[in-house]
Amino acid sequence: MKNRWMRFMVLPLAGLFLAACVTAGGNSGNTRSGNGMAEEETVYPPYDGPKKRIAVLEFENKVNNRWWDRSWNIEDRLTEMVITELMRTNRFIVVERGALNEVLSEQDLGASGRVRQETAARIGEVLGAQVLVKGAITEFIEKESGGAGGIVISGIGIGGKTSTGHVAMDMRLIDATTGQILQSERAEGKITSSGIGGIAFFSGVAFGGTAYKKTALGKATRAAVSEAVMFIVNNMEDQPWQGSVVKVEGNQIYINAGYNMNISPDAVFTVFSKGEELIDPTTGLSLGSALKRSGTVRVSQVSDKFSVAVVIEGSGFKRGDVVKLQ
Repeated sequence: MKNRWMRFMVLPLAGLFLAACVTAGGNSGNTRSGNGMAEEETVYPPYDGPKKRIAVLEFENKVNNRWWDRSWNIEDRLTEMVITELMRTNRFIVVERGALNEVLSEQDLGASGRVRQETAARIGEVLGAQVLVKGAITEFIEKESGGAGGIVISGIGIGGKTSTGHVAMDMRLIDATTGQILQSERAEGKITSSGIGGIAFFSGVAFGGTAYKKTALGKATRAAVSEAVMFIVNNMEDQPWQGSVVKVEGNQIYINAGYNMNISPDAVFTVFSKGEELIDPTTGLSLGSALKRSGTVRVSQVSDKFSVAVVIEGSGFKRGDVVKLQ
């Protein structure tokens, strides 16, 4: 009777302390120590500048010991988490995964997300993406240490142990014109929980669900995703915005960006025509194309997904020309 009474006393207390006994890794890439409340979602500074178009390839799973539930499908779920977080920043137009997968299939890249330099230009041209985001999951670990004992609630063991969740991803930004790697970074989250906050089992726990989010591994996942997104945000600041000419009709130039990309009336663009594609004679890989200035245009009408501009100066504008904000 005494043990039974103690069990009923522990159950409600566990729910109160589960999120409170967590040590969280910060977005800077360093692991922080100390107890604190459950971390909140990242708050991004307001942004009303032009949105850049990017494509996120499905992440690769390079973790050797796949101990987790098969239903989790962490490659797909982590890709979706990064996409969702990128949308929350209000800085990007993320290419729909259906459209991306179709182009990847045409380029014989399959679902692995492999990108060859000689096909990156084709992907960028079809999708209108400036940069491709590629990720590889290298760490997805939950470890326990400490004493025995505790109970299990909804598939999560509580009490008596210390648990550490560790999630890491190798991130790369790839130029969608040349296939060259622009930047790379290791995004990492490492969370330690102890006492009542300890976790022991994941049986029946859905990836990304309420129970999962309360675990050290769940919080490590969120920390790694946040760090990956901040890496993308910070490095995309250095990439100048650009779009493309869709149609030329007399003095009117149609551009593939509208309100959806924060383009405003009276915005002025410089238009460039693409020269011959430059191929490295040694490797046979594309180095991109030389751009030749054609003139400038000013936006007169803005629709949801395109804008209409009038020519200020210059001539010879044509479909496929590159436009850059002045």
